[in-house]
Amino acid sequence: MTTPPISLTTAQLDHSTTAVAVAGELDLYTAAHIEAELTHLARQAECDLLLDLADVTFCDSSGVALFLRVHRWCAAAGVRLRLCHIQRLPARVIRTLGVDRAVPCSFA
Repeated sequence: MTTPPISLTTAQLDHSTTAVAVAGELDLYTAAHIEAELTHLARQAECDLLLDLADVTFCDSSGVALFLRVHRWCAAAGVRLRLCHIQRLPARVIRTLGVDRAVPCSFA
């Protein structure tokens, strides 16, 4: 089986924020591939979670649904989720589907 065209890189920015850089295309297949790791991070987080989407080149409704699930898991754990560096094409989907009204977002 080949590796999906998506990757996660996690880094502790400071004592209050864990950053997760997401790179690649976020669709039905890749969202399912990274969901377990994001779920684990959200449920175990002791600080805010920042999803850096600078290198996400595509995002469909599956990616949006994943962001909303991660947001719910973070909220249940008392952690704040933020999406940042959202590029033009993923931004269009995120804005159209209203994710930016539920989750704090910053656009590139």
